[in-house]
This record gives sequence, structure tokens and C-alpha cells, in this order.
Amino acid sequence: MGKKKNDFEVFDSGTKKEERPNRVPLPVSVGRLMHANWTPGAPPMPSDSEETRYQQARKALQATAPPMPSGSEETKYQQTIRKALQATDAMVVPLSLRHICAMTKIVREDRLGRLPDDILVNILDRLNVREAVRTSVLARRWLHLPTMLSRLTIDVRDFVAKPSTTCHGEEIERGNTTMVQVTKSILARRVSSPNKIRSMCMAFFLREDDIISIGQAVEYIMAFHTVDFEITVFTEMDYTRCNQDDKINYGILFRLFVDSCPIAFGGVTRLCLENLRFGESDIPNVLKVCKGLKHLSLSYCNAARGTIMKVEHSKLSELLIFNCCFEKVELNSLPKLTWMIFGGWKSKDPLFLGYVPLLEAVSLSTVSLSHHKMVKLSEIFGGTSPRSLRLGFECERIWVQPESVTKKLSSVFHQLKFVNLDNIAEGCDLTWTLFILEAAPNLKELYLMVWDHLCIMTTNEEERRALSYSEKKGAEWKSPGPDFQHHSLDTLVIFGFQSDCMVRYVRRVMEAAVNLKDVFLYHRLNCMKCEHSYTNRPLKYPSNAEQKSTVLKKLTRRINSSATIHLPDDNITADQRAKKGILPKLRGC
Repeated sequence: MGKKKNDFEVFDSGTKKEERPNRVPLPVSVGRLMHANWTPGAPPMPSDSEETRYQQARKALQATAPPMPSGSEETKYQQTIRKALQATDAMVVPLSLRHICAMTKIVREDRLGRLPDDILVNILDRLNVREAVRTSVLARRWLHLPTMLSRLTIDVRDFVAKPSTTCHGEEIERGNTTMVQVTKSILARRVSSPNKIRSMCMAFFLREDDIISIGQAVEYIMAFHTVDFEITVFTEMDYTRCNQDDKINYGILFRLFVDSCPIAFGGVTRLCLENLRFGESDIPNVLKVCKGLKHLSLSYCNAARGTIMKVEHSKLSELLIFNCCFEKVELNSLPKLTWMIFGGWKSKDPLFLGYVPLLEAVSLSTVSLSHHKMVKLSEIFGGTSPRSLRLGFECERIWVQPESVTKKLSSVFHQLKFVNLDNIAEGCDLTWTLFILEAAPNLKELYLMVWDHLCIMTTNEEERRALSYSEKKGAEWKSPGPDFQHHSLDTLVIFGFQSDCMVRYVRRVMEAAVNLKDVFLYHRLNCMKCEHSYTNRPLKYPSNAEQKSTVLKKLTRRINSSATIHLPDDNITADQRAKKGILPKLRGC
């Protein structure tokens, strides 16, 4: 429909790395250097037999800095060492080969080389295979370390010069062939190795000449190692160029892949697919083969008209379905499912949640056209009650049908603690959102983001008319009576506050939420891609002290509320930035 992918909704979720027995704990400084998401805290105390090695690893960094001469200033070299030893979790750059080289330079190769193999392998496990192998050029000490890796990450994107979305023909073939050769070479050397492979993460293009070779190599290694297998499958045509015939062919190839390599798929824990056309029994068959599957991601997939996608699995805990065309998705039995993302549906009755007792976080988003039916959340969720809910509207028509409080709606919202209403079109009346307050007595935080994000919108008038975009984007709802009170809400956050049309809404929330503590009213968020497009679309936001004082008086006049109103300039708190996306970021999909 001409809509671009929303940069603010790309989720990426990491999986927790399994602790390995008999491993020497990393020195705090090394651990900080090698992982951007390191959490402060004392490392576990090593056993008596390991304590000396632990202390040696720590001292290998500490002893490098020469003593400070009395009366002299700290040298640049000493500063580098001090900062390495005092590194904090504020680092945001993920580990790569250049970090290894930097560490080598900081502590001199002979010092770093004295670290135990366990520590060095733990560092290399964070790299993809290509970069891990390249570290062997640092010194002879590193030559054998790549053969000890317990986590193998082999991605075809590391073997092509261009991004995977712009690769064509020969370059795709060359990259896939190289990746297959590397995979076979690495796995052949690890068959009899005492160093076990714990997990393999592979990303490759779906090509008939290569997929069977990859599957057979993995099955061979699984006969000697217990491996968690993670697969991301790319198609040669991306979603912008992939037609129906392409998807049919890709679907046939994938079924061939699954049927030819059942042992490999039996060990798959994470599966990310795109641009495939499924038959009615294909998804159930894949789930039946992938007995250990924990994460499933489907993007731009479809099925024949009228096909209902039925999902049942005993271990699946994470589910993403984005811009897929199914008549309906029924999650009949997913006892381990904890979060899901469902977006871009095109049917009138898109989703049904059956037995999902552990479901905590849900994200629902789509572009609603003028002929689309509005959706009742009570009908989607059935008896399921999540704790966190994100509803995305892609800056177009509101697709949620506000509902009066009923027993059925109350059963859906009674555990709800956090709601994020994302990408509401500018100019929409927000009164309809109050039905959530009425139905969710335990809600503590309400986030709203109001803006016309031009990057993800179809702005051409002719195209909008041809695709039946609705010019009326709001939803009508009667505000609750003056006696309505909410006793749990303590935080209201609005991104894209407009002082000319949102004052009444904020006042109504402040009146109803008797225990409200904080109200944060932010300016429109900035997007570097389309920031220049807003020069002719100014937002009426208080920009100086006098205007802020005026807005504060309007908001608090004749209201008995103890809430503190914040009108920040631009700085969003780290906690609020994290909560804008209630779901874990998706890794590899």
C-alpha cells in the first residue's frame, strides 16, 4: 500500500545465553568491555582451583599500566588503561573484532594472551564466525581458539558486499556458496572435538542448491553435539519485488527443505521466515517437526484465500506475525507463549487467542482503511488478560472499537498494568482512549504517541484515494461521567503534546486518576529521515517559560490533583524510552 516499514517498531529480542558448567568467571573489566548489555554486580566467586587463574586474568589488565610518577600528570596511555578497568554498562556499541584488537593494543598482546582459554573463547563467542576466525592473525596464541567456540554464528550477509536487501543473482549465489563451504569446513573439524557446540545461528538465502547441503551438515554435527539451532531464511527477492509466483516457489522450496532435513529442524529453537506462501497444513506440519521451537517469526507470508492459520505448540514462547495475509490466525494452544507481535493484517476478523495462559505482552498494529471493520479487543483476547499492551495505528484511522465496560471486557483488562497507544494521527480526539481506563482498574502507566510520521505514511493524494485511505481518522466515544475515578494510574506520558487541542484530555485524565503522580508532556519526536518535512507543519508546543506557565495554569485550573506536570524540552528519560517498546527487541528477524 505504499507504506514503508516503521523504524520505530523494529523489535529485536535476544535469547538468554545458557550458563556453561566449569567455566572461569570473567574479570569484571573484561566482561564490561566485551558486552554492551553487561549488568553491574559482583561475579560469582571461583572455586579454590580456579581462583588463581581468575586473579591472574584480573591482574593481566591492572599490571599493564605503569605506576604514576609523583608530581606528573596522568598520561594518555594510563588514561586508556584506567578507562578500560572502569568501563561501565553505558557502552552501547556491540562487541566486534575491532574491540578485540583494541583490547590487544591496550594490554599488549602478551598480556592478553596470558588469559585462560575459557575467557578468550567466551569473548570470541560474541563474534560471528567470520570475525572470530580473523582473530587468529593476532598471534599464534589465538590460532586454536576458533575451534573451541561453543556458539557459531554464520550469516550470509557477512559474505556479500551489499546489504541482503539489495543483492541480486550472482552475488547471492556467491555469498550462499561461500557460506555453505565455510559451514561444512567448520563442522567437519568439530565432529570429534571435545569442545561441544551449544548453539548455531545461521542466516542464508533460500536456494535449492544450498539448503540441502546446509541441512545435512547440521544433521551430521547434531549426531555428536546437542545443538540449539537458529535459522533465518532470506529469499532472493525482497518483499518489495516478490510477486505471488515467487512466494509459491519459495514455499515449495521451504517444504522441500523441511522434508529433507527432519533431524536438523527437530533441533530448531528459533525460526525466522519471509515471503513464503503456505498451504493450509504447512504451518502445523512445520510446528510438528520443530519440537523444540521457542521463537517463530513470519514476515510478508500468505496463504490461499480463506485459509485459517492454526497454531498449536507446547514450547513456543515468542511469536511474530508481520504483514502476513491469512484469513484468520488462531492461537489454539500455546501454553508457554509469553509475548507476541501481530501487525499488518488485512482481514476483517484477524486474530483469536485461545489457551495462552502465560501471555504477558502483546503488540497489535495495522493500517486501517475506510472499508475495514473496527476490531473489538474483547473478541480478540477471549479470556486472555495480558499485563502489557501496545496498540499501533500507523498514523491512520483508529481501528479499535471502544467498548462499554462489560464482564467480558473486564476479564481481558483486569491484569493490565501498562498500555502504549502508538502512532495516533495528529488531530484525533483522544477521548476514546478513556474506555481503557474504565475497563482496566489496575492500569498504572498510560503512554500515547501522537504524530504524523511521514516516513511510514502514504502521502500522495491520488494513491490514498485509490487505496481507500480514510480521511476521518478518529473514533467517537462519550467521555465517562464526572463521578468516574481510577485509583491505580500513576503515570501519564504523551509524546507529541499540542497545547491547543490536548489540554481538555489531560485535564480529564487528571480528574479521574485520583492517585496520579506524574504527567509528562513531550514535543513531537524527531525522525532524522523526515525531520525536514515538518518545517511547514509546526506543532503548538510551549517553547519558553512564559508559554509553559500558561499551559500549566490551563491544565491545573480548578482541579484537585497532586500530580506533577513535566514539560521537558527534548530529553526522554531512559526508562520511558525503554517502555515505548514494551516487547523485547527481535534478534535476527
